[in-house]
Amino acid sequence: MIDVDKAIGTAVKTGKVVLGANEAVKNAQSGKARLIVIAANCPALTRGDIEYYGRLSDVNIVVYKGTSIDLGMACGKPFMVSALSVKEPGDSDILKLVEQPSLEEEEVEETPFEPPRIGRKVTSEEAQEREDEEAEEQFEETGEIEESSEEYGPEDNEGA
Repeated sequence: MIDVDKAIGTAVKTGKVVLGANEAVKNAQSGKARLIVIAANCPALTRGDIEYYGRLSDVNIVVYKGTSIDLGMACGKPFMVSALSVKEPGDSDILKLVEQPSLEEEEVEETPFEPPRIGRKVTSEEAQEREDEEAEEQFEETGEIEESSEEYGPEDNEGA
């Protein structure tokens, strides 16, 4: 069994490692990293981007069991590290983490991922569907629906 913290520390000292989630996303997109390590509490959107681009460019991704504070300490840094990219392992045997899928799968809840929606506009039909869904959920929870702010004309009030 490989000591993950020791392997990460050795890779940072002797190899080429880039710290940071934004750099990890860039390295996953370009395929320049050999391995990307993500902290367990990495934001879901960032983690999704890294996993998505990592799959496209065949970059191996490992989820670190600890938080970003723990990952920073493993790197020997006094700050949080959400993700790191290993370009060259140096004297470390960190690439053996890829051969151990149990590290990735143990007690790590899989988050659903949607591709980034940068620059996508929501149509009026989609907005109406969302409003309808919210109204249905509200009705199921409370049994009431908020009155709409639509104005009624004189023909609607004839019976009053």
